[in-house]
Amino acid sequence: MRIIEERRSLLVPIVMVLFFFNTCHLQVMSCPMQTTNCTDQDRKLLEFPLNLEYLEAEFFLFGALGFGLDTVAPSLTMGGPSPIGAQIANLDRLTRDIVLQFAWQEVGHLRAIKKTVKGFARPLLDLSKKSFAKVMDDAFGRKFVPPFDPYANSYNYLIASYLVPYVGLTGYVGANPKLHCPASRKVTKLNYSLLAVNIISSSNQKFWVSM
Repeated sequence: MRIIEERRSLLVPIVMVLFFFNTCHLQVMSCPMQTTNCTDQDRKLLEFPLNLEYLEAEFFLFGALGFGLDTVAPSLTMGGPSPIGAQIANLDRLTRDIVLQFAWQEVGHLRAIKKTVKGFARPLLDLSKKSFAKVMDDAFGRKFVPPFDPYANSYNYLIASYLVPYVGLTGYVGANPKLHCPASRKVTKLNYSLLAVNIISSSNQKFWVSM
């Protein structure tokens, strides 16, 4: 039963990634560990969350500011392609300030992970209205008319914002128990710190959506 639950916790972020990432550009690189007894699975699990952190950082930065990592922290992109369809959202002042705090938080996550593992260039992200509309249509089992637009107003953006960190949250929950080698344990501590922040972010977003 536990094995099934762990597989499900990893399946959710993988399925969601297929909606927002050009899978030809989805990255998993080997991390620069000195020890040789780490499995290939460990290496992949340590860097896979970078895909999700790139997604969160770009979505929140563009939503609040109208520009992303290429402007605020170009070195973190490592020359990767700019996201498709990302734009500034029509947010009220309070929501914009909250989203901006989320954005700086995700930039910090990227920096923290890249201090621990080698990392890779930003993958090609599809943050267009069309991409989010497809996710919502599939989630509710029917086509929205008009299509869901996360950038249209504060309420829509917060709904979309709740979806995005959930991808990272379930990814960390699924990956952490599978890291076993000594060099991975140091990174596990980092992952649990980021997991705690994702839980707080998710709770905050649920609070603002319910208001």
